[in-house]
Amino acid sequence: MLTCREAEKMVMPYIEGRLDEQELEAFLNHVSGCASCREELEIYFTVSEGLRQLDSGTGVYDIPGALSESLDIAWMKVRAVRLRRIISYAVTTLGTVSLLVMLIMQLRIWVQGGLFG
Repeated sequence: MLTCREAEKMVMPYIEGRLDEQELEAFLNHVSGCASCREELEIYFTVSEGLRQLDSGTGVYDIPGALSESLDIAWMKVRAVRLRRIISYAVTTLGTVSLLVMLIMQLRIWVQGGLFG
């Protein structure tokens, strides 16, 4: 679990998209439950997004909506990474089990054929 101090240090890396998956998940969990850090994120995000929108001339200025969308996308990224990890483990496990079954079947064939008899 992150402390508020650690989470505050991660605000700008979050906004700039520089957090790895583990840091991102820890940060999201913390700001979801800590009103103070959430407010800090909102302030920095508002300034950063406002400047970006002014520079690009988009004129949308729905900064609270942009923050909400950013957080939703970040949560989807965390879930996707988790899902990829689970699928990777499942495929590796199935491959290992398949290899063991084939080895046992081959040993049975050799034993029945008298190779070890």
